[in-house]
Amino acid sequence: MPLKLWSIALVCIQPACSNHKLTAAGLYRTVRKVLDIDGWYDMATEYLECKRCKKKCPAWSEDILGQLDIGHRRKFPAILTNRYSCDYRVVIMMRERTQGNSVTQLYKKLQEEHSAAWTRRTLEYLTACEPFVDSTIIEPPVFSAPPPLPPLPKPKWLLSVYARDVLSRLPEVKAKITSVFGSVLKMDSTKKVTKKLAGAAANTAGWCTNVANEHGQVLVSVLTAAEGHGLWPMAAGLMRRYREAGVPPPVIMYVDRDCCSQHAQRQSQVRAMFSEWNELIVRLDIWHFMRRFAAGVITEAHQLYGTFMARLSR
Repeated sequence: MPLKLWSIALVCIQPACSNHKLTAAGLYRTVRKVLDIDGWYDMATEYLECKRCKKKCPAWSEDILGQLDIGHRRKFPAILTNRYSCDYRVVIMMRERTQGNSVTQLYKKLQEEHSAAWTRRTLEYLTACEPFVDSTIIEPPVFSAPPPLPPLPKPKWLLSVYARDVLSRLPEVKAKITSVFGSVLKMDSTKKVTKKLAGAAANTAGWCTNVANEHGQVLVSVLTAAEGHGLWPMAAGLMRRYREAGVPPPVIMYVDRDCCSQHAQRQSQVRAMFSEWNELIVRLDIWHFMRRFAAGVITEAHQLYGTFMARLSR
């Protein structure tokens, strides 16, 4: 209840209202059921109305939550979906997306926590009923059975909630990505990413070019129609990020081709793209350097080809 409890000035977002102030219109009649770590709880909210356009909206809508300062915004406990709602404590458990920490694993943990909490509350209820049942002074009353354990939403729903959480933190995620730098860079292209494009985006790109640093963090990733084409804007944006952040430019960049020119008078294309970094050294990365040794092999189907490349790799 941001208006009733905190007296925060909230305004109507309709263009015709020109930020007219919202007023209280009682309680919103819908009560949301929110999934917590060891159970469920109910959440209610207030109804807000614009006296000019007569439009009403609940206080938990994004139009209202977006007007709160960060301190009060953090007090809102859940992410709302069409049917259920999910507490942020459950959502935080999904943010650590490492091996073995899948949505299915979280679903099993929630089942265990809910089952243990339901068993504890059932035992408390039966313990409170026991003295009345064993009493010989009065006729034993008839007690209703404990309520059953409410079912949990499926792992697919938990994954959709996680996606909503990521979208709500999109500016923060972008800020973290753009703050990544490095002194050793590697630029490489692949077709594997573009082959996974589906829907309207399918067949719209042929190559995906990535630039990563020495820690394996991707600084920038772009989709192009052909390998090596359309990369000048990417290079200009990457140099601008280094320049605006005041970070020293990288020392060396590893590439899969065009690391040097066959003619001394012509500069390599990679050096030309990153022309602001005068001291940048462009070299062939070790994997593609190793592949050059196999250039004289007639066919990869040769029986010793795999052994030869495996020993080179070691």
